[in-house]
Amino acid sequence: PDLFMGGPFFAVAAKEAGSGIVHLDWNDDRAIYAFVFAVGDWEGGEFCAPQLGIKIPIRPGQVLVVLARVLAHFSAPVTSG
Repeated sequence: PDLFMGGPFFAVAAKEAGSGIVHLDWNDDRAIYAFVFAVGDWEGGEFCAPQLGIKIPIRPGQVLVVLARVLAHFSAPVTSG
């Protein structure tokens, strides 16, 4: 069935794991934030932003908000889980 996302939402995506390759989300609008909702049980898998020189640990129940078309990013390897 169709999922109408009128208003501020344009897409919903569900993904297991992340990309270990530095990238930009080219299909995202430059001015719209991506919301990452973390679920599951794992170790590692930090959100890495090499432009800023940071790694952000993401734990289940947390939400990460990022301009994914503007900020180059990747996921560190998951070490367990």
